[in-house]
Amino acid sequence: MRIKSQSIRRLVAVGLVLALVVIFAITTPTFFGARNISILLKDSAYLGLVACGMAFPMIGGGIDLSVGGIVCAVGIISVHLSYDFGLSGYAIIFIATLAGAAFGLLNGIIVAKVGLTEFVATLASGFLFLGLGRALVFKDAGGRAVTRAVSSESYLSFGKNPLWENGWYLITFVWIVVAVGLYIVLKKTKFGLYTYAIGSNDKAAKMSGVDTTKIKIIGFIISGACAGLAAFLVTANLTSSPAALGDGYEFKAIAACVVGGIMLGGGKGDTINALLGALFMTIILNGIYKFGLDSTFVYIIQGLIILLATAFDSQFAKFAAKRRLKEQRLSDITPASAS
Repeated sequence: MRIKSQSIRRLVAVGLVLALVVIFAITTPTFFGARNISILLKDSAYLGLVACGMAFPMIGGGIDLSVGGIVCAVGIISVHLSYDFGLSGYAIIFIATLAGAAFGLLNGIIVAKVGLTEFVATLASGFLFLGLGRALVFKDAGGRAVTRAVSSESYLSFGKNPLWENGWYLITFVWIVVAVGLYIVLKKTKFGLYTYAIGSNDKAAKMSGVDTTKIKIIGFIISGACAGLAAFLVTANLTSSPAALGDGYEFKAIAACVVGGIMLGGGKGDTINALLGALFMTIILNGIYKFGLDSTFVYIIQGLIILLATAFDSQFAKFAAKRRLKEQRLSDITPASAS
């Protein structure tokens, strides 16, 4: 029985997560505690939501470097809506998701209509969104940045308080529902099929009649919406909006996607890969802090993960291509020998 290359790549991601679980279970006696597992899943959910959204531009052969700026801007806007205007958490989560989608729409228009590359367009817009967030941060009379705590129960119920004692947080369920829902979108809709087609060969997809402009714009909208949703949930956990909110999220999300099995070149992967990658990254990052290592190791390890995962994907792609070529040659020989 022939195993698909994508299934093998997913098994590798599962193996990496399980290997980390075994290592930390041995070195940390409390790793399998109910509270620790609950917090680990909650911490994975923030990054996981951003990574699930990032999956769409990446599968389509692009990248979205603006998600960190979106998390910053939307997170600070969300706290303002609660602190200054008294809106409920249920209204704000809807507004935050829409705001993120609007930022994503802007990215999509810049890329698809203006014609800038995804890298340049989202890098620039990311700085714009980050600047907007920093401009909106709470300040005291002297102009110094300060934090304002959210007190709304409906707001905090999404991220601060578990659903039961030592139990899972609501954000964990939101993450799983979003990941599964977007997986279905990728695998069961024409939009998902066209996203894979564009990532595999943009020109061929366009020649086949695919509206590549529309598909790319929708992909960026999904990425922005997921970042906006994550921004609200992060502030619901922190109960405030620090000026550094969202810093480095774009690189963590890329690392999560790559290590989970989404290829940087496009055409491969799905949101389950992003989910597994987010779990892997969170366990790694938690391990760095748990063992008291310097925070600079975070950046070093993120870089190494992206480098090693990309190198692995490159070699794996060559292996898969050789296997397909070998199978093609065998299929060509078989009819001839039978005759």
